[in-house]
Amino acid sequence: MSHQSGITATDKLREKFADMKDGHIRIVVVVIENEKLVAKEEHNAVRTFTEDFDKMIPSLVDTKRPAYYFVRLDTINELSGHGWLLITYIPDEAIVRERMLYASTVATLKREFGFTYITQEFRASSKTEMNSHSFQQHVRTQAAPPPRTMREEEMLEIQQREASADISVDTRHPTLQGLRFPFDENVIEAIHLFKNHKVDYIQLEIDHEKECILLSHSESHVTPEHIQKCLPDQQGRYHIYRFKTDHHQKPTDSIFFLYSVPGHGSKIKQRMLYASCKESVIDTVEKKYGINFEKKLEICDPTDLTMDYLMQHLHPELAANTTKSTFAKPKAPSSRGPRRLLKTTDETNE
Repeated sequence: MSHQSGITATDKLREKFADMKDGHIRIVVVVIENEKLVAKEEHNAVRTFTEDFDKMIPSLVDTKRPAYYFVRLDTINELSGHGWLLITYIPDEAIVRERMLYASTVATLKREFGFTYITQEFRASSKTEMNSHSFQQHVRTQAAPPPRTMREEEMLEIQQREASADISVDTRHPTLQGLRFPFDENVIEAIHLFKNHKVDYIQLEIDHEKECILLSHSESHVTPEHIQKCLPDQQGRYHIYRFKTDHHQKPTDSIFFLYSVPGHGSKIKQRMLYASCKESVIDTVEKKYGINFEKKLEICDPTDLTMDYLMQHLHPELAANTTKSTFAKPKAPSSRGPRRLLKTTDETNE
């Protein structure tokens, strides 16, 4: 289930949201104070969107304090009026609690303002990104076709060939290879913290009703044995884990993708759903967020998840040495005693 912060808007902010719809306001800054969403600053429109953005926004940005920025666009919709850009600004320098709080309140903020009025969204993590150039680059990136994996390129080529081929009883069509669900805001924030080494473990779950990937929970400084206790008995999960070890007396970090799926305890439909989404989750984390996994493992029995288990997959030579020592041929006794003399057949006949 999705984890919301419980933060709500004040009545004054709701009134301000209503005033913003008439078109004279260009920028409104919203922050969280005393567990409430409040309007901090505002500026009326003076010139074009780009000119007002670059002139007004920089002075409103605090390098260490998160905030939400509503910026009115110059585009107008016949039904909803002016479109609005929502910038979720969560700087890397902010404390972890504030980062998680602001990330988990985005959905509430959009609901209070009205989803139909927000036509563009932009996420920034540093003050240098708070300019119109970064926003326009974001718009171009969103409009560009998503990068394809080698598998997707192959499937696209197959589809193109079949589209131009003659139809016959031997014609084959590609089937659905997997599902791709979007990541919730909390997941994106947790991944950002993971990349900055502020979090070492992320557990993800699938919301099949909303068709999205949610954050189950995240922690730092966890052991494989601790993760065992976090695995649900009857539900699948995805895990992003930074495994810290001392190999050859040298501290090393290895990133695992773990896919836990209970055998008899979970429903078949759920196991199929997690299996279908697994590759797309790995692909998104690696290609979109730049986290490369050294190992990808499937965990059916929680008790298998131990430090020794992960070490054996990271360093197979350790497992090989252990096997050799276990099944080594026993040594002969150091002293066999005096050798016995056996008479031959000829000596016996004599």
